[in-house]
Amino acid sequence: MPIKRYPPDINIARQMPAEELSTLLKVSSALAASLDLPTVLQTAIDSAVSVLRLETGAIYTLEGDLLFLGATTPPLKPELEWLRLQPEQLSNHPHIAAAFANGRPVHLPDTTTVQLSPEERIIIEARNLRSMLFIPLLLEGKAIGTLIIGSTSKAREYNQHEVELCRTLAFQITLAVANAKLYRTVILSNEELSRAYDATLEGWSLVLELRDQETQGHTLRVTDLTEELARKIGVPEETLPHVRRGALLHDIGKMGIPDTILKKPGPLTEDEWTIMRLHPEYARQFLAHIDYLIPSLDIPYCHHEKWDGSGYPRGLKGNEIPLPARIFAVVDVFDALTSDRPYRKAWGKKEALNYICEQTGKHFDPQIPPAFLESIS
Repeated sequence: MPIKRYPPDINIARQMPAEELSTLLKVSSALAASLDLPTVLQTAIDSAVSVLRLETGAIYTLEGDLLFLGATTPPLKPELEWLRLQPEQLSNHPHIAAAFANGRPVHLPDTTTVQLSPEERIIIEARNLRSMLFIPLLLEGKAIGTLIIGSTSKAREYNQHEVELCRTLAFQITLAVANAKLYRTVILSNEELSRAYDATLEGWSLVLELRDQETQGHTLRVTDLTEELARKIGVPEETLPHVRRGALLHDIGKMGIPDTILKKPGPLTEDEWTIMRLHPEYARQFLAHIDYLIPSLDIPYCHHEKWDGSGYPRGLKGNEIPLPARIFAVVDVFDALTSDRPYRKAWGKKEALNYICEQTGKHFDPQIPPAFLESIS
């Protein structure tokens, strides 16, 4: 039996009954409700099969010359899950390729009477498909995938009205898939850009440690601990990247402190302390001009503030101090106390934890040390 290819007929689409148009509007709304590609594909195929009152369907997306199975209805049996995991060469699916080449639906009224490729036969027999309709998903004339619908009970024809209904669905699906792919591309690009930024920030922190060798390893240690503690306390997941960046850059302001003060092996004079206490303000001035890092400013600018108001640079008190800075302060002091310095040996872990407990309500927010003690144990 010859393969049927249907020419376009816009007038038929215009003559759809009100019930079908209402259904298509609902389908369009459902597709627009998500930008997650797997969700869009599953919604699309479920809607198409429901609208056409058929038994089965699938959507493949096209990437180069490879076909990827995006969604099916009904779901694949466990023994067929490999179809979803393994991309297929377009050349192994001549009926999909024909739909792409012509830009029109291709109909197999009865799969038992047409020539099939080995790959097509595997799928058709595994899914018990009897008749099939391949509708290309075309965006500006370029194929991005295919909608496949079919029956399992008996061979059947599709009239022109049904084909146009399928093509209208395919148009809606194409737009939804294109939007979801674009969104995914933007997200991946943003993630790559974010990773590049974060690698740069780690580089900055390492440069600072090379300048101030007594704190070698300190930055990455306190960054990891701060992120862990913030998550434990309940800081929202979307805020954690800003917390991590702030911890990485907590001492960035020391770039403005002279070496004679920063590397001094003994205690600082009062005048030298006045200069040293400027480093949070230097951090603010430096980072406030970088839009990407403004949400991370809390730690570099405020991690030397104290709960009782005796800290610097602004003498903030209690909840006036941003939460990320309050969390970081505990971690920073603990790591400093348990690390060797030129002017003293490292404290023991128990001794450092006792000090943190003693400073609760003075230096530290009373709610942070208990969570830190639990976390550090």
